Amino acid sequence: MQYNKCKLVWTPIDFVERRSNLSYEEFVREYASVGKPVIITDAMKNWKASTKWTVDFFKSEYGSVKDLMIDYKPENNTWNQTELTMSIADYIDDITSDASDKLLYLSDFNIWNYPKLLEDYEDPIYFNNWYKKLPVELLNKYLGNICNVLIGRKDSTIGLHNDHRRDTAWVAVISGRKQVVLLSPDQEKYLYNGQVDCFNPDLQKFPLYANAKPVECLLNQGEMLYIPSDWWHHVINLENTISLAINTLNEWDYEVVCQKILQRAPIKGHLFPLIVKFPFLGKALLAVGLV
Repeated sequence: MQYNKCKLVWTPIDFVERRSNLSYEEFVREYASVGKPVIITDAMKNWKASTKWTVDFFKSEYGSVKDLMIDYKPENNTWNQTELTMSIADYIDDITSDASDKLLYLSDFNIWNYPKLLEDYEDPIYFNNWYKKLPVELLNKYLGNICNVLIGRKDSTIGLHNDHRRDTAWVAVISGRKQVVLLSPDQEKYLYNGQVDCFNPDLQKFPLYANAKPVECLLNQGEMLYIPSDWWHHVINLENTISLAINTLNEWDYEVVCQKILQRAPIKGHLFPLIVKFPFLGKALLAVGLV
């Protein structure tokens, strides 16, 4: 397969549709196959996480876990990111304190490393995920976290970005609300590699952004946003918020993901399709230290 010739499919939008009672066939026809975002309002009804996942729960059950926190805030009309490692308990104390002046965001709490948490949600019927075929050790080592709990205080963000693997993603809000700006892949030339604050753009510093066509939407508690491959997104928490973000690999993004991996690392890029097709190969390569 010639991955360097594959074409990204996407559809321009003026607003993000909200859908309920959406069948898998409708999702494929109207959204996945044409690269179009959608908010699904009723895909989380039976999740234990909807009532179980609170800051008190994470502090009690995972308080001793240390993870990377991001403090991402605007300075001099651009975004500045600092990182620090702290325990979940200390982090939750910080974000629930009115005295803190930080905008800390826990955005990489990989729940595939904590199997009990996997029991608290159900994969929506819309998102077949071939990543699940692969060894978790291989995913963590070469592709990064793809199944994360996000916990952030009001006004926190990780800034404007697209997912570096070019895979699709979905974000489900357990509690709180998020404001989201989406930009289709063809808008990248106006985005200054993600330095623009989409919620307060400085057009003197980033004049090309005036040509961009951002689409804004509100993501409420109990709602889920589907983000197709290569769509840029800037998300800000309007309240203290807990959410689940999962990247997926399937027939709709497989070729562009393979292309991206091949461009960044030719050896891994040639191995990756084989490992997806034959997952036991990934385990064998890990066992002998070849990946």
